[in-house]
Amino acid sequence: MVSISHELEVESEARLRQVLRDTDIDHLPGVWCFRRFTGTVPEGAVATVRDADGWCALTPAEGEVAEPFGLTLSTFPHGIDNSGYVGWLSTAVKRGTGSGVFVVCGDNPGRGGIFDYLGYPLEAAAGVRAVIDELRRAPSGDGTGLDLRVFEVAETSGASAISPGARFEFRERDGRVEARYSGGAVEQGFLLGRREGDRVTAAYTQMDTAGRARTGTTAMRLTGEGDGGLVLVEDFTWSDGTAGRNVLRSVGHSRAR
Repeated sequence: MVSISHELEVESEARLRQVLRDTDIDHLPGVWCFRRFTGTVPEGAVATVRDADGWCALTPAEGEVAEPFGLTLSTFPHGIDNSGYVGWLSTAVKRGTGSGVFVVCGDNPGRGGIFDYLGYPLEAAAGVRAVIDELRRAPSGDGTGLDLRVFEVAETSGASAISPGARFEFRERDGRVEARYSGGAVEQGFLLGRREGDRVTAAYTQMDTAGRARTGTTAMRLTGEGDGGLVLVEDFTWSDGTAGRNVLRSVGHSRAR
């Protein structure tokens, strides 16, 4: 299904991780290659394409081939919003393994609709499949994880530079917490820190819409709400010693489920 949507980056990633978990994934056995052919489609071919000079098929390899590939088949459920899936997964694979990928897709209404063959160099197959399998894992914990959460401003103090128009996009992994934020008077901000239990300590830097850069530190306390949302109460201190408090509240429970 090809959809058009407008999301923050972490909202897209949360949605696409859920898409990956809801999708049938099959790491195909064997070695695969592209072969030119004329006439009948080669036995075992899973895709054919043509250019100005004729036809080419993606087939099981026979003997040694110049470019051997591994393949993973993704079969998407009917009606799922998988927009951005190929670009997101390709980027994750490149970041995790250094490998590029290719994609051939088709449509099978009897099994839900769109399906993709993701191809990658055979030497990188184990690493690519490990990245895919890791992304498919459901998040663990008690529901208070910050990874892929979006927060908005609920309250501010006079010393604060943020306003209700700002949105924070959080990521968390192994106790490391980072967030990008923008909106209102803030052109772009970034914070980086550590989490221990319900406490986050971080340093931040930001630039306002007038081009002025400022830095500071923050200590945050995390609490849960009855509806599954989260609240961050932060006591911040600018580098000039000015201090204040902000309250942030999670939006839409955007964390990947």
